Amino acid sequence: MSSTFYFYRLGKRRSEQGFSLMELLVVVAIIGLGSMLSVAWLGSGNSDNRLRGVAHQLAGEFRLAGNVATSRQQVIGWQPVADGYQFMSWQPDGRWQPWGTNSGLAPTRWPLSVQPERSPLPSSETALPWLVWWPDGEVLGAQLTLNSDTARQTIEVTALSVSLLDGSHE
Repeated sequence: MSSTFYFYRLGKRRSEQGFSLMELLVVVAIIGLGSMLSVAWLGSGNSDNRLRGVAHQLAGEFRLAGNVATSRQQVIGWQPVADGYQFMSWQPDGRWQPWGTNSGLAPTRWPLSVQPERSPLPSSETALPWLVWWPDGEVLGAQLTLNSDTARQTIEVTALSVSLLDGSHE
């Protein structure tokens, strides 16, 4: 039976070979359903895993800020804002200016409800950002704790490294 089907397919004209529109639609629908389910599954992770992902992303951006500061010879700062955070650069006229979006250090909104804390606490009499990277590799570092509803994640920023303090080192 299968050899008959094989010869039948070979005997078709060129215009009759290939997949029908219905077969292609079924395949596209299956792929769409699978990707929709995987996105829903990944998005519903517990807040601890989601906060850990935010901390990993932020640690990567902190490393990038250090690299940008040394490669572009600019002082770069990081500051939380109402619903997210932003990177800033020190200007020759003596003020901080939000960093542009073209370097990967764009202003970012927290993907979930996050309350950052800095240790040691920032001085109230200065307008310095919470973290600062200088072109010579110096860093005004700190421990930054991200708090969500049920989880905490701490990032330590020093001149030597950026570390997640839950035991994993970046």
